[in-house]
Amino acid sequence: MVAAGCSLLPQEEEALAPPLVQPKEDVFDVVEAKRGTIQTVLRGSATFTSSRSEPLYFRESGGRVLTIHVKQGDEVEAGQTLLELDVGDLELRIRLQKLNVERAQIQYEQARLDGLTGRDLRLREIDFERERINLEALEEQLAKSRLAAPFDGVVTYIAEIAPGDTVTAYRPLITVSDPNHVRLTYVAASATDLLSVHPGMEGEVKYDGETYRAKVVQAPSNAPLTADRTEQERNSRTIVLELEHPPEDARIGAGADFEIPLQRRENVIVIPRAGLRTYLGREYVQIADGERRKEVDVEVGLKTPTEVEIVRGIEEGARVILNN
Repeated sequence: MVAAGCSLLPQEEEALAPPLVQPKEDVFDVVEAKRGTIQTVLRGSATFTSSRSEPLYFRESGGRVLTIHVKQGDEVEAGQTLLELDVGDLELRIRLQKLNVERAQIQYEQARLDGLTGRDLRLREIDFERERINLEALEEQLAKSRLAAPFDGVVTYIAEIAPGDTVTAYRPLITVSDPNHVRLTYVAASATDLLSVHPGMEGEVKYDGETYRAKVVQAPSNAPLTADRTEQERNSRTIVLELEHPPEDARIGAGADFEIPLQRRENVIVIPRAGLRTYLGREYVQIADGERRKEVDVEVGLKTPTEVEIVRGIEEGARVILNN
């Protein structure tokens, strides 16, 4: 019975060996550092502006705006009144003063015809001169109350001002520009973008399918001096391009793409931009050393969107691991 009972117990199974785990290979995306040429280029979209523009303003404060006769984009003729201040009954006073001048002139001429001489004739002459001077003063006052177009052109700027507002001396209210004299103006996002741009540099402009040669005539280094901090900041981010043969159909406010070659280095070590790594101000690359990675600090030179110049740290032929 004992033997029979033992035969009923299950037999022990042999233990299975654990599966073998293959170590995962570290796959590198590697390129060799090579010698070559690298060049930085400033590219952007600039706006056609006029090289002949004149801001209009009043020389005295206190007047109130009566009427604004134009809006931005309007074409104007030389001498056309664009904005005028409220002068009350000044125009009526001018009309009356013209009559006073005419009467004094008639009296003076009649005195000469009547043969008056000496003091009597001089008194008539003084009356005439006094009335004429008063008329000139009134007409000058009226002229100072109006802004007129200095030449044929287009209104390219109007300040935020409305009838009834008080004007401030020397604040530009309207700008008139000559559409027949155009240039390109580019405002960068940061002043550092223009550190390598200098007057006299040449470039290319593409507009309406055509290519034009251009030259930098204004950069931050030769921008006009100004005490206005806002204008100083804008000038530090602005360049102006003159076109050799401007397109005849270019209009103020239209855009055009431009390209200016900047710095160029030849026979230098160049790697893809993806091979450069940064961390807390440190710049380094990873080098493939067999199956290991090795970090090497580097000094970089020129940078483009796709390439980097390596000045110091690695030599030609180094196997640089790209960022994944």
